[in-house]
Amino acid sequence: MNRDAWRCQHVRYDTGELCGEPARHCDHIVPASEGGSDDPANLRALCDWHVLRKDAADAGRARRRAAAQRWQPARTRRPHPGEVR
Repeated sequence: MNRDAWRCQHVRYDTGELCGEPARHCDHIVPASEGGSDDPANLRALCDWHVLRKDAADAGRARRRAAAQRWQPARTRRPHPGEVR
């Protein structure tokens, strides 16, 4: 937080500039769940608005990963033993 002067380090997509709002959160750029480390190069300060948006995006990716792991290919249909052929 001191390195980032307690200012949000999110880069705005429209202008390419830093947000610059007061930051209260230390955020992992690459989340630990995706292999990110606690190295200072992977940390940045974020304001309330941007940390909420990033957390929502991270959670969405985690849900999609979990759903992909649960996916099972369709089984071939076996006829019921009493079914007339």
